[in-house]
Amino acid sequence: MLKYPFLFLISSSLLGGSIIIDGDLSEPEWQDAYTIDEFYETQPFTLKKYKGETIAYIFSNEDGIYVGFKNFQDPLTMQSRKAMRDEMTSLSEKNSINIDFDGDGQKAFIIAVTLGDSLFDAIKIQSGAFKKDWDGDWIAKTKKYDTYWVSEFYLPWNLTLMKNVEGGKRKINYTALRYRANEKSWTSSAGTMAMRSNYFENLDSLEIDNYTKSKLNFFPYLAANNNTITDLEESNIGAELFYNSGKGSQINMTLNPDFGQAESDDVIINFSAQETFYSEKRAFFNENQSLFNISNYDRYSVINTRRIGSSPSYDCEAQENTDDCNNSKRSFTDIDFALRFTQKINTLELGFFSAKESDEDYSKGREFIALRSKKKNGNQTFGHMITHVNDDAKNSKSTVNVIDYLNQVSSKLRVLTDILISEKDGINGRGIRSQYIYKPDSLSRNTASILYFDEDFNLNDFGYLQRNDWFHLGIGHNIQKVDFKNNSKYDLIDFGIDINYDADTNGNSNPISFEQKNEITFKDTSKFKLNFKHITSGKNTTITRKNSLYPFVKIRDKTSITLDSEAINYKYWTYDWRMTLEEGGAYKNWDSKGLSKKFFKLAGSVFPNDNLLFKLELRYKKEDEWLKWLDENKLAAYDLGQKTVSINMNWFKGNKHEIRLKSQFVALKAKNPISLVVDSGGYLFKNEEEVSPFLRGVASFQIRYKYEIAPLSNIYLVYTKGGDMYEDNDQMNMSDIFEQPWENPSNEIFSLKFRLKY
Repeated sequence: MLKYPFLFLISSSLLGGSIIIDGDLSEPEWQDAYTIDEFYETQPFTLKKYKGETIAYIFSNEDGIYVGFKNFQDPLTMQSRKAMRDEMTSLSEKNSINIDFDGDGQKAFIIAVTLGDSLFDAIKIQSGAFKKDWDGDWIAKTKKYDTYWVSEFYLPWNLTLMKNVEGGKRKINYTALRYRANEKSWTSSAGTMAMRSNYFENLDSLEIDNYTKSKLNFFPYLAANNNTITDLEESNIGAELFYNSGKGSQINMTLNPDFGQAESDDVIINFSAQETFYSEKRAFFNENQSLFNISNYDRYSVINTRRIGSSPSYDCEAQENTDDCNNSKRSFTDIDFALRFTQKINTLELGFFSAKESDEDYSKGREFIALRSKKKNGNQTFGHMITHVNDDAKNSKSTVNVIDYLNQVSSKLRVLTDILISEKDGINGRGIRSQYIYKPDSLSRNTASILYFDEDFNLNDFGYLQRNDWFHLGIGHNIQKVDFKNNSKYDLIDFGIDINYDADTNGNSNPISFEQKNEITFKDTSKFKLNFKHITSGKNTTITRKNSLYPFVKIRDKTSITLDSEAINYKYWTYDWRMTLEEGGAYKNWDSKGLSKKFFKLAGSVFPNDNLLFKLELRYKKEDEWLKWLDENKLAAYDLGQKTVSINMNWFKGNKHEIRLKSQFVALKAKNPISLVVDSGGYLFKNEEEVSPFLRGVASFQIRYKYEIAPLSNIYLVYTKGGDMYEDNDQMNMSDIFEQPWENPSNEIFSLKFRLKY
């Protein structure tokens, strides 16, 4: 049954239509390709001109767009170490092609390959977000020669959704880039790169032959999981469909999808009132999703697809069989289907998204819907999105409307605004974000932003909101110096100042932060950072979880200094370290001695050959008078100690076999507690109620074998083990805290997964 599909997969992965993608640019089509031989240094941003050292070629035919590079270099300096997909390592030479396929300055695709044939792809949108979760259906190969090395890219026409254009020509905006590993520097044919705020305005334009081509991709999957701790065995069969009409529309659908992750999340121990945001790793949600991305750094995201398939809602006390309900609780929800439709009509983009979770014996699945439109008019872009969630388990409905606006006033000034309105169960909330980015010249940048979310604003049924009842004002200034003499040891100095003011919507001012950053890059490629930060005294309005009687805690001022160093890449190893020292004022109403915090990080990487990489990272944090909320107006101050050990390994055999080990072990001890209460004025007083010290240990271990049948077609074998322990005492030493969650895990899972592309 699979014989012919596999032949199709293999042929499509090695060929780009009539061109063989093999790192050899000998086909006659390359002789007539558009040629680029002038590049400019963009990291550091000196704009130093390089002519003839890198030559890029671009042409198109009925199969797709082809890009080739010749990179002249001493072969003894060529570095070709492999990396995981989307891991932008500094240990290998690279070429990248950045393309805005519609030439309208709204979205560009960042596509790169290392000399070790490791792939990287990401999406940059005009509003500022940079997403590397997307994995596109493209191929690239590299090859070494005596005095140069070559990379060759094939980008099929149906790689992504492009607007339909009349005639035989398409205008694209682009830049070609090269990374030199020895110098850790980037050069660009357009003199810009995606990290720069005026990136879209500086891309070059090119007319290429245009072809319309539809494509249907079918991704069946088979997954089996066995948890030896819970004795739970599961197997799933499902499929994903991706249809690109080639005329500006695309449909993505999945039935009984596999939304399990083949890669574990990082361990984050969070005692704050703010939810931790985790990025999306599931393939279906990362394909063609950028139209629905309305976000502002880590402050909010209107759609957070990690909500879909998350933990169900249970009300076991209302069930006849309460014990069975409690024993049936799961941390995820099965999903019946998800559907996404997008359409581009000239300067108008339209989108529809829907997903339905499965019902369970003791819970009901949610329904998610989103409608999106976006229109570009000259230098201005207007957009609207509405999201809706129907949660029958909680008998709740929520709707969010967003109007987003972007005005590219000039090549130097950009203004962005989001207006948000939420409604949940009859309660309405409002929010707004407005921001400007101004670049008076190529080496400086000024920014300012304002946010306001009232206390009834709700985004977290479908999206992510760091906090509501929030007013934020931030300003920042950044300037770089790159004009150093040839005999100087400096390559780049980056100087920045950030000031942030936060408050709740009742005017209770949070501590104001002043941060001054200095980053020095030396000509030997090492880096050193020196940052100063001062946080004033103020009112923490989230720690008591919006308690109406005790709405805030008055926090003392604190000052910190951070030192951060990155060494050069030696032949087989490198290292980096960071140190933060922080001191804070004492509280007056109890026997406080003042905050004292120390943080140390030491990390090292060893790469004995191009196919093997070991990483070890050690973190240690010690904090006196660490405040933790307990209940209502009760808090405690602890002497906190936390150690984290991360051990990672990547191993590659050719371009098909890959083993990744990812592990984190955390041991936390909070001892010598001082029981505290806060009064209605926010002042802390000592409390006679006894508070226990506590211990927390977390272990997360995963080893994953991946075999690539063809691009986007893989077999995974995964072993995952993890545990989490908490005890109200301080009688264990750190080594025992590390050991206990490993010896008594909460899950130990063996997984097998096939995902194929037809």
